[in-house]
Formats: sequence, structure tokens, C-alpha cells
Amino acid sequence: MSPILLDYKTMINEATIRGYLEEELGRKDLFLVEVNVKPVNRIAVFLDSIKGVTLEECMAIHRFLESKMDRNIEDYDLEISSPGLDKPLKLPVQFEKNKGRMLEVVKTDGIKVTGKLVGLSDGLIRLETEVKVKDAKTGKKKTIETIQSLKPEEIKTAKVVISLKK
Repeated sequence: MSPILLDYKTMINEATIRGYLEEELGRKDLFLVEVNVKPVNRIAVFLDSIKGVTLEECMAIHRFLESKMDRNIEDYDLEISSPGLDKPLKLPVQFEKNKGRMLEVVKTDGIKVTGKLVGLSDGLIRLETEVKVKDAKTGKKKTIETIQSLKPEEIKTAKVVISLKK
């Protein structure tokens, strides 16, 4: 009898990793932001939670995933981390988590909008932005605050603005 050859590409893929993590993350109040599986057996899993992700939580999920996969079949490189502030926001819960922070949003039409994330309502992302307008009486420019509501499909990228105030 000939040995059974397993095709690793059909075993470990994004859907498989997501399937393993679905119930486990719910038990730990974590959510999955992204899974990347590269052809060279590099698996990157990005987790988050409303309160943030600890090193211990990343290590626990790493051990959990390793228990589900078999290095005897094929070796892999597994990285578990939070997305970090430099990564774009992707999920509605990430926008909710960052309520009150400044965001830089690049819309699908290429227009860049920077504003304070007020929150989400009715499926819209709401930003408080400053707009310069000409005063009708004096003719001078003045800055007013306005709320812009953006549909998720209008957003190409949205990143938290990192400010180093003294």
C-alpha cells in the first residue's frame, strides 16, 4: 500500500485558521482582524479586543493554534499579534474601539479627510472635522466644526493618527 500524500495548501489556509479561531476568540473576548497565509508557510494572525491585546493572550492563541496543526506534516512560521497603530482599521468594532481618536481617512475617490472619530451610527462612520469657510458678513475665513458621515464602502483606508504631544 502506498503512503497517503497530503497537500498542505489544502489543509492550512485562511478559512482553516479562521475556523479554528472562531469559538476560541469568542471565549477570550478577542476578535480576529486579519489572517494572512503566505505560500512559504508563513501564517500571520492579527487579533484585537476593545481593551487591547496582551502578550499573554497572543501566546495563548499561538499555543492553541499550534495544538490544531501538525508540524510533522509540514513546518510553518506562525505569528500572532495585534494589528498595531500603523495598520488600517478594517472592522466596525475597530472603529468603535478608537472612538474619540483622530483618524486619517483616504476615501475611494482619493480625498483625504482627517477628523476625530465620533463613532458609528446607522452603519455610518462619523468624523468631526474642521472646515474653513468664508464669513458672509466679514469676508474673513473662519474654521467651523462639522460632522462628516462616511459609508464603509467610501473608505479606502482609515488609520489612527499618532500624535506626540508634550
